[in-house]
Amino acid sequence: MQPQSPQDPLESHPSRSRRWQPWILTLILTIGLAIRWLAGLQQQPETSMIELEDGIEYLAQAKSLLRGKLDDYPRTYQFIRSPLYPLFLVPFEWLTPQEGREWTPSAKHHLDPPVKISTAMFRAIQAVQCLLSMGAALLVGRIAGQIAGPTASLLAIGFFSFNPFIVVFAGVVMTETLFLFLLWLSLHELMRYSRTSGPQRWKLLGSASVVLALGCLCRPNLQASLPMVAIWVGWIEWRSSRSFGNSLAAMTMITVLISAILLPLMIRNHLRHGELNLSPHYAKAVLAQGHSRYYFGALSATNREAYDENLKLLFRPSNANSGLPKEQWLDEPREFFREHRREWLILQWLKAKAFWRPWLNPTVFSSTRVAISAIATVPLFLGGFMSLLIPSIRRHPMTLLLWGVVVTSYLIGGFLFTASTRFRIPFLDVAFMVLAAAAFSRLLDRWLPGSHPALQTRSDHV
Repeated sequence: MQPQSPQDPLESHPSRSRRWQPWILTLILTIGLAIRWLAGLQQQPETSMIELEDGIEYLAQAKSLLRGKLDDYPRTYQFIRSPLYPLFLVPFEWLTPQEGREWTPSAKHHLDPPVKISTAMFRAIQAVQCLLSMGAALLVGRIAGQIAGPTASLLAIGFFSFNPFIVVFAGVVMTETLFLFLLWLSLHELMRYSRTSGPQRWKLLGSASVVLALGCLCRPNLQASLPMVAIWVGWIEWRSSRSFGNSLAAMTMITVLISAILLPLMIRNHLRHGELNLSPHYAKAVLAQGHSRYYFGALSATNREAYDENLKLLFRPSNANSGLPKEQWLDEPREFFREHRREWLILQWLKAKAFWRPWLNPTVFSSTRVAISAIATVPLFLGGFMSLLIPSIRRHPMTLLLWGVVVTSYLIGGFLFTASTRFRIPFLDVAFMVLAAAAFSRLLDRWLPGSHPALQTRSDHV
């Protein structure tokens, strides 16, 4: 039987802080939603989509899905994008009349048919993404609260709600906001599974499996975390029942359910595009980019002009108009590895430094943006690593899962492929929001006058 959690001391000893928590939560969520909407209003449809041009292809794919075609859409790159975010955009594409759209951001790429968007359509996408982002904040807060109590929950929600990167994500037509919601919903369901007994336990594992699969359909790099998640599920089952059979059954269940959702698309892509994956040719493109001499040139650049020039050369092979066959994308990085081994090794160090640097690249961004990013991120990194020193947090089952997410995200984004802050944030930064909130709340519980003694030792409160 799953042991019952001890009663929350704040439930049996009501306090003024306990009574104020719902009001503080409401205030955080209201301000978080407001700043997302206000930040989104600063974005103009055409300029936003031209600067972050992935959204052009996502809308083009949404239009293709409405015609019953999965990936028959005009592209600026040769790889195929995974389908869930375009599916998310389908209702907006369907409900917005084409003749009323005043912007054609795809004009510079000469796509046929062109991708058009209206201000009303853009604002509707932003509004839904703002709500999804605040929903993700609540999920992150629930996980932190499970580890370290209600103070940690409020801190984590605050970290998420006011993080400048996550605020900006909600206002652009890109996958980040939807992916953040799905990833942390899956971790939330895994948390509930780890604490529940009886038949409901297996339903929660099933729901976590479905949401994980949807997350993979949104951003295929999540697949790298699936073996780690399956092992964690087996460990949780062994910890609960001491039964090898139950552990194997749980691991088998999550593997089979996720495979049942992902394999049909992967097999279809293999038959149509020759690659057994969710986003044909994308992994090969970013693998080549992550080990290219041009990426070395970009990361070692000392000015913005040199950085941009190297990035232009880096992306050129996979461009739809490059004329370079996909089979030759890895030729240049292989040559770089063979003939310039020292520079290749330095590149791996530069990627690691770029991944773990808790502020934006000062070569590329203004000093103001670098400072803002440091203010937002450095406390999270400090708190995340500090959590390893606190036994009640370190021993909590969710902590192991969160660190597993951090490590696998580094192996993908800091070593195997290219290192990018926006790809790191859903994994590492948000995991550190949870861990930092737990660590800081433990310190507050210990140091604030009048803190209940039990708050200093409890480890499995929701």
